[in-house]
Amino acid sequence: MLSPHKGRIYDPCCGSGGMFVQSERFIEAHGGQADNVSIYGQESNPTTWRLVAMNLAIRGYGFNLGKEPADTFTRDQHPDLKADYVLANPPFNISDWWSAS
Repeated sequence: MLSPHKGRIYDPCCGSGGMFVQSERFIEAHGGQADNVSIYGQESNPTTWRLVAMNLAIRGYGFNLGKEPADTFTRDQHPDLKADYVLANPPFNISDWWSAS
């Protein structure tokens, strides 16, 4: 179980940003400050990419989702990022998660 308290948190396929929100709640519940982490993420679905941005913005979290929606494998938006924590949910519920396009 990850317990991020400070540093850079990265999710290479962040969906709507639920794990980011839970990380921030974890930090605050354990006496930390949400300002001690930097959120980096990437999402390939354009609608979901906008949703995660809205989800984090309405909570007042700073974040960097890259300049556009993109697949992490083919168009990495954070190629030089050295993250302290990497969060990821495997795509168990998506049978056609990979496309060479």
